[in-house]
Amino acid sequence: MGKKKAHNSAIPFIRRQYMSRPDYECFYYKDITLDMVAPHYHGNYELYFFLEGNVRYRVGEKDYDMKPGAFLLIPPNLIHNPIKIDESCPYRRFVLWLDRGFLDRLAVIIEDIDFGFNYAEKNKEYFYHPEYVQFNDLFSSLLEMWQEYNEDHIFKETTIINNIIAAVLKINRIVYNSGNIEKEKPKKELSTLVFDYINSHIAEDLTLENIANHFYVSKYHISHIFKNNLGISLHQYIIKKRLQNCRSAIASGESISSAAEKNGFDDYTVFYRAFKKEYGISPKDFRKANVLK
Repeated sequence: MGKKKAHNSAIPFIRRQYMSRPDYECFYYKDITLDMVAPHYHGNYELYFFLEGNVRYRVGEKDYDMKPGAFLLIPPNLIHNPIKIDESCPYRRFVLWLDRGFLDRLAVIIEDIDFGFNYAEKNKEYFYHPEYVQFNDLFSSLLEMWQEYNEDHIFKETTIINNIIAAVLKINRIVYNSGNIEKEKPKKELSTLVFDYINSHIAEDLTLENIANHFYVSKYHISHIFKNNLGISLHQYIIKKRLQNCRSAIASGESISSAAEKNGFDDYTVFYRAFKKEYGISPKDFRKANVLK
């Protein structure tokens, strides 16, 4: 029996431009040298998630200089291809193919799950570059999906689909908030506003008092939101969120110290202890085992 490919390893580039399995396919590529890819199109939707390199990509009649963390939403039957690849650095990206019928079936049970792809197709807006926190959040779902895709665990198929749904919903939010959509946003509940505020200010001093003052409510009210919704304290939620962001950033190749600093851990010792307590492994050992190769 051949040696099983590590779940965090890239695969050789596949030039096939059609789906070989139903519903979805995903790929993680890391190329040092790559012959130019001819203009092509698929009968499926494509999420192209760029991680590293110096690449210009053409979708339809538009060209984009790709940036790490940016992604393209490519509708069916639209011609696309990379038109410039700098071989002085690795070219890394995730690609997720979604069958049109699969997305239609999901839309029956999850309203507007196809929002992002539909918006991109209708408005010819294919390129999106989310902020750091949004990037890590989306990357986390794609990474978990890729790991499941290459392993044989119980409930594998359900877990993959759940991660696809999570990734597509996060994409929808990024597209909605991209500034391109001019319509009245629904009024959010305070709990949602608090969660959004924390996620957007994760590197700042997020004390209970500061958050309560920001929303002009009592500290008791903020504490009540977390106990009711999550069963944990505000402080516990912030630590967990910071650690999740750090884990995704480290797996994507960011240095441990940079990931910790960007996510609000000013003291490395505090970060180290919290990370090891949460995941049962040191940040350094986690990086060795999980960084995408």
